[in-house]
Amino acid sequence: MLHRISLLEELKKGGFEASLITTYNAYLPFYEEVVLRRMVGAGIRHNVLLMDAAQYALSLKGNPPRLAGRQYSLLPMTVQGAFHPKLIFLAGKNKGLILIGSHNMTVAGFGFNRELTGLVRIEGEKDAPGIALANDALAAVEYWLQNFTRGLPEHTRKMVQRVRDFAPWLKNEASPNAELRLLAGHPGGALLWDQFKQLLEGDTERVGVSGAFFDRKLGFIARVKDDLKPKRLTVAVDPATVELDQSAKSLVGVSFADAAKLGLENENDTGGYLHAKSIYVESGNGNSVFAVGSANPSRPAWLADADGGNVELMLAYRGDDARAAANATGLDTVHALPLLDEAGWQTIAETLEAEADSKAEGPQTGVALAERDRIEFDSQLCEGSTSMVFTLCNENGAEISRTTTHRIEGAMFVVEFPSVPAAATFLDGYHRDVHSLKLLIHHAGLVEEHARTGNQRRLKDALQSLDTDTPNIELLVQCLDKIVFGDDQPSQPTIKKNAGGDDQAKANDPEDKGTLMISVDEMKKPGGKQRLHHSSDFGYLLDALIYHLGMREDKPQEDLDRFGRNEEERVGTDDDPVTEVDPISPEKQAELLDICHSKVRTIVRRITTQLTACAEGKQPFPAVAIRLLGVLAVLRELRRCDGRAAWVEKGKTTVPQEERRKLLQAIMFTLFERNAKGLSLLDLRQADEAFRDSDDIARLKGLVLWLAWDCGLTLDLQKPFMESPEDLQNRLQGNAMVLALAQLIRRDEVVLDEAQQSIGSLTSSELDWLEAIHTLATQCDTLLENPTNLLPSQMAEPGYIAVHRTIRPWDLRIVRSQNNKQISLIRLTKDGRPLSYLSDNLSVVQFNQQAG
Repeated sequence: MLHRISLLEELKKGGFEASLITTYNAYLPFYEEVVLRRMVGAGIRHNVLLMDAAQYALSLKGNPPRLAGRQYSLLPMTVQGAFHPKLIFLAGKNKGLILIGSHNMTVAGFGFNRELTGLVRIEGEKDAPGIALANDALAAVEYWLQNFTRGLPEHTRKMVQRVRDFAPWLKNEASPNAELRLLAGHPGGALLWDQFKQLLEGDTERVGVSGAFFDRKLGFIARVKDDLKPKRLTVAVDPATVELDQSAKSLVGVSFADAAKLGLENENDTGGYLHAKSIYVESGNGNSVFAVGSANPSRPAWLADADGGNVELMLAYRGDDARAAANATGLDTVHALPLLDEAGWQTIAETLEAEADSKAEGPQTGVALAERDRIEFDSQLCEGSTSMVFTLCNENGAEISRTTTHRIEGAMFVVEFPSVPAAATFLDGYHRDVHSLKLLIHHAGLVEEHARTGNQRRLKDALQSLDTDTPNIELLVQCLDKIVFGDDQPSQPTIKKNAGGDDQAKANDPEDKGTLMISVDEMKKPGGKQRLHHSSDFGYLLDALIYHLGMREDKPQEDLDRFGRNEEERVGTDDDPVTEVDPISPEKQAELLDICHSKVRTIVRRITTQLTACAEGKQPFPAVAIRLLGVLAVLRELRRCDGRAAWVEKGKTTVPQEERRKLLQAIMFTLFERNAKGLSLLDLRQADEAFRDSDDIARLKGLVLWLAWDCGLTLDLQKPFMESPEDLQNRLQGNAMVLALAQLIRRDEVVLDEAQQSIGSLTSSELDWLEAIHTLATQCDTLLENPTNLLPSQMAEPGYIAVHRTIRPWDLRIVRSQNNKQISLIRLTKDGRPLSYLSDNLSVVQFNQQAG
């Protein structure tokens, strides 16, 4: 008997957080009110639905969505033929589920039709075949995104890709199961039929086919017959529902069987629409292949070429699995079914005559992106229309606002409103009073929140708690530990081999256990720095703490209560007014600070250990540098609480000064001298270009400058009376650190911007320190580019700046000591061992108030 698959029963098991569903057509009220509601109720927050663009247009006209663009992402897919795959992919931290079949996202597809669907449960990171199948399915989805989403906002594509972030096990290496394969067909790609034939072995005995739609000339059935030359070829159809041309009766060597009762539990049942699509091939050597999925037995489905065809997905079983699947579904009995009689053929003819194509008539459709007070969409949707009126409408079609303010920005058409409320569901455009455009509004911010992983949500909660009198420091550090030091890592950037053929960093360092490895964009954006590709969680951490810093500065500090609510959100609450206004006690402040200090010490200890391992060549420089960026961002956020958050006693600090200084010293002694692979923060020539020139590294340099300021590091050019040799070396080392920090800037405005925002967010009165460092940086650049007015090395004294006569690039260094033949230079290492050069190879300049 046919095994019944229940999506509801699978959802009840829990453990899923994201869904990706593809369909040809959809009854969107059913998806939103039944499927989506059940998924959200089961804990699935991030949901994406892809459907055929022509069917999407019909849906907007007849049964428009009410929640799309806010509670889930809806993408119309534009294909030369039809976007026809039926996929359900559920993703969780420790499990996954794949359904590939014939079902559309309709009431009939899920409840009344006779459908065939293959189900694969993925049991976490050790299920290699399941992981391989999931990656194959998502690779197909990625191809669709790149080729069939013309005119859609980039953010919608990113929301589809975000589904991967909920399934960390996808990153595990996995070999496919030879007995279970995914077949993906699309125009211009490998023919679905060719992919299927590669699974066959030996001579074909019998072929059984089922489906509801055939091409008029039966090109695919003829191709099966010609390629496989089976002894028997049976096509099972339901006369009451199939679309089949009468010419099929004359096709030699093909039997058409009456499948009106196929899949029914007993003979008295009334059969629903036979929508199942399958093909079962039995070979003489015992090998069998059985495939189910979205592809009808038609030329557009199986033989799509560059000129047109459908996008399809099939799940193919081989060997014993194929025989078991065919037996369970009853498809191994098609050869025993009664053949179509004349009455059956007449019914088919009447069915075909009654069918009429449904085509959407009316305004052009698509998706628009809403951000703050503007809506943007592909300008080609309004090509030739210069004068238009636009209206915002809610889910019921009621007008919210209208405007004529619009402009072209590059490839985007931008419409401006006073505001775009969350209730706005559609953007309607009118040209000369004709309704010419209807776009679904995709609210980036609302959808983004649903796309947050568990780690991201916890991080957000922890960061928001810092502005209340009940900060969750433990949660913040727990998130930092998982995101920055955890095992969920993307791939490592490559390091270029230097001209001399020295060490080359490996793409995946075997000694690097549990590191935050990163990948980089293949192309740089012209005119600006590009961000590196991180895991979604780490990217969110940087979004929250680095790239949204300016938004925090632009807004006044809100008066938040201990629950993190602002004044508006407190209206109508039932809080105890006495409890609400009671200030936090000194004892509670001390307790919270003790917890905070303990966690900060743990963070600093972990990152300093990583820094030391990096200097020793045991950890890759890029991975440690990016971890440090995350740590510094969190520490800066904690320091921002000083003097502002109620839980921090006046005059106390969240990050003890000794921990700040310990971290700064570790950074200066590990990242400012070249490691075994020739990398340092001052010299990244051996690093991949995208990593070296990335926005992330510039932000890291800016945060290192912030930490130096926060530690009170300054130039000290005044030699005290009776200065001891030890005090002299300490003073010179401090000046050497300042000189190295100045050389971080290298005329990089992003470095300066990050440092300025970081220092200015705590106190605008201390920016003189940064200006002095900037002035020194400019003088260093001038000294290296135009080394004039230099003194001979014989005049060198401790504290002077040394310039090598021939080595370029050269990091300016402080003179430690000199004799007639050699000069020792300060080297920023923990052991303090200097660098020595022959005096004849160096020139010097006095490091005074004018030069520094």
